[in-house]
Amino acid sequence: MTTSVDESPGRGADRDAEGQQLWPMGAVTRRTGIGEHTLRAWERRFGFPTPHRLESGHRRYTAAQVQRLLLIARALELGYRAGDVVPLAATELRELLRDAGPPPASPGAAAEAAAPDGVLEACRRFDREGLEGILRRDASVLGTARFLRERVAPLLDEVGESWVRGELEIRHEHFFSEVLEDHLRALRTPLQYSALGRPVVLATLPDELHSLGLQIAALAIASGGRSVHVLGPHLPGVEIVRAAEALGAAAVGLSVSLFAPEERTLAAVAAIRAELPAAIELWVGGAGAAKLEHLPEGVLATPTLDELDVALARLER
Repeated sequence: MTTSVDESPGRGADRDAEGQQLWPMGAVTRRTGIGEHTLRAWERRFGFPTPHRLESGHRRYTAAQVQRLLLIARALELGYRAGDVVPLAATELRELLRDAGPPPASPGAAAEAAAPDGVLEACRRFDREGLEGILRRDASVLGTARFLRERVAPLLDEVGESWVRGELEIRHEHFFSEVLEDHLRALRTPLQYSALGRPVVLATLPDELHSLGLQIAALAIASGGRSVHVLGPHLPGVEIVRAAEALGAAAVGLSVSLFAPEERTLAAVAAIRAELPAAIELWVGGAGAAKLEHLPEGVLATPTLDELDVALARLER
């Protein structure tokens, strides 16, 4: 239901003729902070980026282009002009940034960065004990709600951006996801014994293979005292409906990744909504939920933890 670190293009993602995985513009703007209008303006003025065009006309970007855009964004933060840095090659940008030194830190930034830095190093070494120790400490100090918002969400962004910059490989991302999922399950287990109410059932659609977003949402729901059942990823719609009916669910939550094909996703969501009893709400969350336009009637978008909280409050009423 929330953003997952596994947003790197995967199964079902667009690829070019050489088989390279491609990023949609929405993912690029989210990763880099560079707006769509700016990307188009640079494309016209400087000849970069040079996205691939689908038959629909939509732009898609390679990982190398995204890495270069991240370097450009950093240079702009340091005060360089777009005309001076956008035309530079990635090697030139790295040299420029190395000479410029680190960007100025905001108050408290060093303390906030300590946990992500420790996490990245633990991922590089495949140090499960070290990574689990960091997560346990942060969850204990912050409490569940703050841990999800103030530590897990930033870590997902940091690990994902480190992959884009080439500082981590996919194997490191997968290691991080597995350790974090195990930790989230461990935090949720004792909460489930005292959970009340008709449950929320969580799942992903077929070809959605990542379950970290489900575990984040499940912990958020359980910490609010609501019963939750995680069916897991890659589940046919009919199975989701049957499980929801058998469990007497109050709501079904579907996690959608950023790279889920929009038309196919909307069709699957509409089919589930049509089969679900009217008394069972249907929510769509995850990184891909925010980009879905014209959701079927009776379907609620919950792409963030705050919006998930609002949906849960509706159930209480």
